Amino acid sequence: MKPIVKGSIITGLYLATLTCISFSIITYVHEKTYETYVKAAEKDRLNKQMAQMLPDVRYDNNLIKSCKLYNSQQLTNGDDYEFYTAYRKGRPVAYIIKSVTMKGYGGAIGLLTSLNNRGEILKVVITSQHETPGLGDRVLPANSNWLEEFNGASLYNRKNFALTKDGGDFTYVTGATVTPRAIVNAEKDLLEYFSKKGNRLLSDKRCAIDDE
Repeated sequence: MKPIVKGSIITGLYLATLTCISFSIITYVHEKTYETYVKAAEKDRLNKQMAQMLPDVRYDNNLIKSCKLYNSQQLTNGDDYEFYTAYRKGRPVAYIIKSVTMKGYGGAIGLLTSLNNRGEILKVVITSQHETPGLGDRVLPANSNWLEEFNGASLYNRKNFALTKDGGDFTYVTGATVTPRAIVNAEKDLLEYFSKKGNRLLSDKRCAIDDE
């Protein structure tokens, strides 16, 4: 093989290798940058959501950093779910707990509940649902203010934590009983579980959003 041809081949291979390495580096940097951006955006969204769950609560810690996981067949269907604690001057003042009930008319209903340190509900939000439009979805904020009936509710100030149809204090919409009943019972279960176990229900597992 002529020296000129051989030199051209070697130079070509060198450039191709250099191009591949450069492309790999650029791709890696781009992916890591995008991953960092997405994670930061998710943390910002979550922080805003958490703040909305604690109306009028003064706290001074990073809620995301407080996140720990808990596992309950009754409250999480056996999966790991998030539990956030709001502190003020080192003392817990409120909690935000994710849970799920499998007893909705359309199946699983994801819930986000905030409590003060007296065991009173501050706010309940439905995070996911598969309810039938016009029936089970009547409990959604877009269709009614029904979820506001939980504000301030506890095991101690409700004579019966149940629907009025079941002898309790929470209303329901005619033709849409299954979904409201599932949510009321799920909130009751959460309050009872929390009052008995408190922070002892938590594991040492870190929440994925808090991984560095």
